[in-house]
Amino acid sequence: MSRVVSFGEILWDKLPSGKVPGGAPLNFGYRLNSFEKSLSIISKVGDDSLGKGLTEFLNKSRLETKHIQISKIYKTGEVNVSIDKNGIADYDILNPVAWDNISLNSKNIDLTKNSSIFVFGSLICRNMTSRRTLKELLKIAPFKLFDINLRSPYYNMNLIEELMLSSDFIKFNYEEIEEISSIYINKKANLENMIETISEKTKTKNICVTMGEKGACYYTNNSFYYQDGFKINVLDTVGAGDSFLATLVEGILNKTKPQEILKKACAVAALVASKEGATPTVSMTEINDLLVKK
Repeated sequence: MSRVVSFGEILWDKLPSGKVPGGAPLNFGYRLNSFEKSLSIISKVGDDSLGKGLTEFLNKSRLETKHIQISKIYKTGEVNVSIDKNGIADYDILNPVAWDNISLNSKNIDLTKNSSIFVFGSLICRNMTSRRTLKELLKIAPFKLFDINLRSPYYNMNLIEELMLSSDFIKFNYEEIEEISSIYINKKANLENMIETISEKTKTKNICVTMGEKGACYYTNNSFYYQDGFKINVLDTVGAGDSFLATLVEGILNKTKPQEILKKACAVAALVASKEGATPTVSMTEINDLLVKK
């Protein structure tokens, strides 16, 4: 069975209430796995108690760990997360750490070649070792999904454009597409114009933009699909975008209609934002109850 592959950083999010497992690839993988889809994570942790803790969490969550490398030099990644009064998260990302140094090897080459969807973000490129590994894997991945995930100061527009040109699907939040579309558009443009321009310039036919409480837009097969956000009490936004993306991928794998995919993805993201941390339990009952209300 072909697998979805999630490449990049796994780490500990240090929330005001304590440490929880995190990193976009882990958050995405955790949610996709809850939908019973085959998934592998390529990452790296330190040979330390935090690394062992992440491995234990993955094993407990029934996520395979055989593509998680162990560094004898660098420690496991941590991120200091602050939450404002609206539940919006801000991140202070420790540097350098183990996930900055993911090595290319025969195991992750074979895994990527045989994947159904290869998912990656831009943060993993802040160090040359992981960046080189990513670029080699992008050459052989059959279908590449780029989750932009801008984290200042760890990106530049030349890199973002290069990664977009390598991708078959790009996922933005609204602030990200506004910033990145300035590569191609000199004046203020509406969302559809930004999406169409990026699609044309990068030859990417699938683009999704999340807009927080305003919902999301999905562009595929030259058509636009919109979904309003679900009204919930936001506790924190950590991992909501990753769960949105996992739900989107689940729908693509199931060949679900785009509008139905988008509605479910917005519902799952809302439920995650209503709970603490990036990997809360979200039941199918909760999802279906929220979908019925809309």
